[in-house]
Amino acid sequence: MLYWLLYPLKSEIFAFNIFRYITFRSALAALTALIISFVVGPFLIRALQRFSFGQVIRSDGPASHQGKKGTPTMGGVLIVFAVITATVLWGRLDNIKIVFLMVVMVILALVGFLDDYLKIRLKNSKGINGWYKLAAQAAIGLGIGLFLFFFDSTTALVSMKFNEISKTLEVAQVTGIPSTTLFIPFVSEWHFDIRWLYIPFSMLIVMSTSNAVNLTDGLDGLAIGLMIFMAIAYSVFAYVAGHMTASGYLLVPHIRDAAEITVFTASLVGAGLGFLWFNAHPAEMFMGDVGSLSLGGVLGVIAIFLKQEFLLVIVGGVYVAELVSVVIQVVSFKLRKKRVFRMAPLHHHFELSGWHESKVVLRFWIIGALLVLIGIATLKIR
Repeated sequence: MLYWLLYPLKSEIFAFNIFRYITFRSALAALTALIISFVVGPFLIRALQRFSFGQVIRSDGPASHQGKKGTPTMGGVLIVFAVITATVLWGRLDNIKIVFLMVVMVILALVGFLDDYLKIRLKNSKGINGWYKLAAQAAIGLGIGLFLFFFDSTTALVSMKFNEISKTLEVAQVTGIPSTTLFIPFVSEWHFDIRWLYIPFSMLIVMSTSNAVNLTDGLDGLAIGLMIFMAIAYSVFAYVAGHMTASGYLLVPHIRDAAEITVFTASLVGAGLGFLWFNAHPAEMFMGDVGSLSLGGVLGVIAIFLKQEFLLVIVGGVYVAELVSVVIQVVSFKLRKKRVFRMAPLHHHFELSGWHESKVVLRFWIIGALLVLIGIATLKIR
């Protein structure tokens, strides 16, 4: 919004020309989301306490978690509000992918809000039927897949050459390819157009990421800290993908309208840091499903838009491990009547093995940060 208000004034005051730069607007979006979180956070905590929106704790979980019963939940409202506000202020709303990301975040936040509300009112940890949540996630993945298949039909591969006269990189060739193409990290030559199969694939991505973050959100600061790392990684990839020279030099698929996604991912970083201020151990509030479902789903959509779907497995490795641990536990118990882990998701296994909650969170953060560095390194190893 501010882009349209202030950038046209550059003809009168040249300093307003700075609003054309995505890096500037992304930095201010992150700062705006952070400030909103700091300012609104205490008011939200008091409001949640006033309405008795306290966390319901699983009876079969670690005994140390029983002391968290009644801690304000639904704090994800703060994240969603900060991200949407910062994006509207600093993003270009004529970018359809920015609009899609905000819509996806709001829809999944509403699903999560209903789930949290039912948990609190019914005084149990079940919430809405899991199939309903899966249906909402699948519908979003279906919509994104159909959009890319029918309306956003091409991306591009750009090759660069070095001009010996001007000593600069120049575009040598631009090759249009379908947006239903999958790219493999580390190997630039490996890309496959899966055509209509991309539609169910996008559904799988959204469902997996949304549920992975939801399952990881079990310890103070764990899920939001990992999300911040992932948002930083995808900020880098969004900026590179939208920049023709950078994408050509680094052999990344060039997506013309991808750079503006950096504003959204930067807002995620700022809002995440602001929420972590209140969610750090001992947490003053939890994000609840309103936060975890929306954050996970929107990260999946970002990966789809940037053609970096498989990068999720690398930079979101901890989320993947948490999700896989639950699948292994359920399958093992149904087939063998035995558990592989002391408790799933994985972070509870380490808690019951004697690790303090803070140690689990910090070590998972360290692993998450290392995986993000590996993911960013794929920019050069192609």
